[in-house]
Amino acid sequence: MTSKNILKLEINNKTKHLEKHLRPQWSWKTFIFIFSLISVLTFIIIDLEINFIVLFSDSSKYFGDIFNRMLPPDFSNFKNLIYSMFETIEIAFLGTFIAISLSIPVGLLSARNLAPNYGVFLVARTVTIFFRAIPEFIIAMILVIAIGFGAIPGVLALGIHTMGFLAKFYAEDIEHVNKGPIEALKSSGASKRQIISFAVIPQIIPSFIANNLYILDRNIRMATMLGIVGAGGIGYELQSSFRMFEYQKVSAIIIIIFITIFVIDHLSSFIRSKVN
Repeated sequence: MTSKNILKLEINNKTKHLEKHLRPQWSWKTFIFIFSLISVLTFIIIDLEINFIVLFSDSSKYFGDIFNRMLPPDFSNFKNLIYSMFETIEIAFLGTFIAISLSIPVGLLSARNLAPNYGVFLVARTVTIFFRAIPEFIIAMILVIAIGFGAIPGVLALGIHTMGFLAKFYAEDIEHVNKGPIEALKSSGASKRQIISFAVIPQIIPSFIANNLYILDRNIRMATMLGIVGAGGIGYELQSSFRMFEYQKVSAIIIIIFITIFVIDHLSSFIRSKVN
C-alpha cells in the first residue's frame, strides 16, 4: 500500500464518526412539508373559488382588448405628466425624510441591547408594529378626510407607515452589531451617547444607507398609488385617465412611471456599491 493510500485511509477513519451527523437531503420531514404546502394551497384555491383554466382561457381576450386600447401611448400632455411625476418624487422624498427622522429614536429604543429597560423596549416595538400594520392607503384616506386633497396626506401617510419599517430595520441591525467595541467602551467608562456614536453607528452605516434607499424606492412606487385616493402626484392623473377611459394616456403614464423607477433603481444600486 502506497503512502498516498495510507493517508487517504487515515483521513477516512478520522471523519467516519461525523457521518452520523449527516442528514439526507430528502427526509420524511421534507415530504410532510411538501404535502402540507400542497394541501394548504389546494384548500385556498378551492375556498377562493379560483379556476385557472377559465382565467387564462376566457380572460385573455379581455386583456388583449384593453392592451389594444392602450396603444399607441398618448404623450400629448407630456409636460403636465412630467410635472406630476416630479411631484410624486417630491412626496416620496419628503415622506422618506420624515420616516428616517422618526425611526432613528424609535429604532434605538426598540433595540434590546440599547433600550434603557424592557418597558421602553416594549412600547417602542409596539409603535413600530402598529404603524407597519396600517397600510398607507388607510392612513392617506383618513388624512384626506381630515386635511383635504393634496400632497400633504401622501407625505404624512408615507412617513408614518414607513417609519415602522425603518425602525424595525434599524433595531435589527443594532441588535446584530459586533459587541466587542461596545464592551470596550463600556469598560472605559464611556457614556451611552459615546457608545452609540463610536461603536454602533459606524457598524450600521452601510445597512442604514441601503435601507433608506430601499424605502425611498418603495415610497416612490407607493406615492404613485396614493394619488388614487387624492394624495396628489401622478397617481391622480392615472385615476383620472382610468375614469375617463383614456387608456392611451394610461399607457403613457405607466411608461413614465417605469422609466422613473428604472433610473432611480440603478442610481440606488450605484450609491450602495460605492458605500459598500
